[in-house]
Order: sequence, then structure tokens, then C-alpha cells
Amino acid sequence: MNRIPLRRALGALGLAALTAASVTACGGGDSAAGDDFGLAQPGTITAAVTAGDYPFVSPDASGKPVGLLVDLNNLIADRMHLKIVYKTTTVQAGLPGLTSGQYDLMSVGLVASDERKKSVAFTKAIFWGQNVVVVPASSTAKSIPDLAGKRVGAGANSTQEDFAKKKMTTSQLVSEATDGAGVNQLLAGNLDAMVLGSTHVGQIFTEHPGKLKVALTSPQDQPGAEAVNKKLTKFLDAYNTELTALANDGTFLKLYQKYFPNLPYPTQMYQFWPSIQQQIEKQGKPTP
Repeated sequence: MNRIPLRRALGALGLAALTAASVTACGGGDSAAGDDFGLAQPGTITAAVTAGDYPFVSPDASGKPVGLLVDLNNLIADRMHLKIVYKTTTVQAGLPGLTSGQYDLMSVGLVASDERKKSVAFTKAIFWGQNVVVVPASSTAKSIPDLAGKRVGAGANSTQEDFAKKKMTTSQLVSEATDGAGVNQLLAGNLDAMVLGSTHVGQIFTEHPGKLKVALTSPQDQPGAEAVNKKLTKFLDAYNTELTALANDGTFLKLYQKYFPNLPYPTQMYQFWPSIQQQIEKQGKPTP
């Protein structure tokens, strides 16, 4: 899935606090139960997060990571009788840290591409989104050809960067450290467009009313999931078991609807979670 910009309300101090801090949530049982998972720190899940992944994970005013994946992973850690600690990094640095054993889990919505599967494993699917090309409100661009020769930004090592490299070959791709940084460059006139994930766009437009608009959208090829160190097969199996339980009992859908109140649950996800399809049908919710 996708990375999401910081809320406007956060100042530099809040971001610095998140970058420097590690936040721990305690599991409900004996942490020694997870010692045989092969985690970087026995009994503790070391989860990498980014500073611009709202509403999956982002810092609150104090710099503490909050969001859908924090709520979800706190629950899963508790059910697995493990502690969990969140450490802030970037996708670009986090994936190598995952393969080296510095982290156990990358708690970011990433598309489980074939290239990424060469170095990391993935949890069961958590989301299916779209790539959205955002331009200044004054722009006349409505298609990929309209952006030929233009400077188009995308988050480094993100699904959106993969999309731009594959589909926007006539544009000049600019790799940005975060979505927030790219949007700032777009607003400053240093970019002509920025590729974002569909879950990010509403927040971006709320933060910058009337300044940006959507030029075009394109469905992602695969669902998003969290990355896991490939060596942690037992941990991944146990994690997926608990994720499945939370999907089947309605907890995951409640979290989704809490953090995405205006975004219908993606019907592409029904193939992975038929129980959620049944829950949606009982609610009588509209589909995309």
C-alpha cells in the first residue's frame, strides 16, 4: 500500500520526537512465549514505521506512532503474548534493515511486488489502493502524455515510484524522501505533479484546500501488505493466524472504517477476506 503525508498540525518538534523515539506496547501474556520466533529481540516485535504513513501509521502531537497498523499490531502482539516496539525509519532504509535482521516487521502498506519478494516476505493482504497523480489546481494535465517532460515526484521505494517508472516513462521522475516532502515541492512549484496512494489524497486535500487536484488515477496491480524478515517463517505464520482471526471476527473492518470513514472497503480484497465481504453485505455499505 502506500505512504501518507504528515498531518499539518504536527510541528517539527513532533516529527523529531517520533524519529528519535521507540514506542513500546506490552503484550498481555508472558513475552518468553515468543522467544522461539527468532525475533531480533526475544519476546519483542521490532516494527519499522515511517513518519508519513497516515492513517496507517503517523506521529501524534507528542511524536508517538498512532494509526490503523499500530492499533492492529498492538492487538496481534497481545494475542501472540509479545511486546512490540516501533522504530521510525524510511522505506528506503527500512527494507534493508528488515533483511539484515535489524527489524522483524515493516509496519507500512507495501505492494508485495515480485521484486520485493526476492528479499522479504509479506503478511496477508491489508489493503488495495490506486495510484493518484496530483497536480496544482491551475494545471491542465489530465493524462500521462500531458506530463511528458515534466517533473513528477514519488516517494522513494514506494509503490507510486514503481508506477511512475513503469507508466510515466516520458516524465522526469524525482524521488522524494516522503510524500509530505514531495507535496511541499509540488506546492512550491519545483514539481509539476506528485504520485500518491489513494488513501493519502483526502488528507492532502484537507491540508491544502483548493490548491491541488487529481489529474488521473490508476489501480494498483497488487494488494498492499506488511513486510517481514524472510527468516521469520514461524512468526509470519503466527502473525497471519491472528490477522485472520481479527478479520473474521469483525475487528479489522472496524479499524478500517474508523481510519477510512469516507473510503469504501475495496472489493478487490474480497478474494482474500470473504468474511469481510459478508460483514460488508450485512452492513449494507456501498461498494466502490
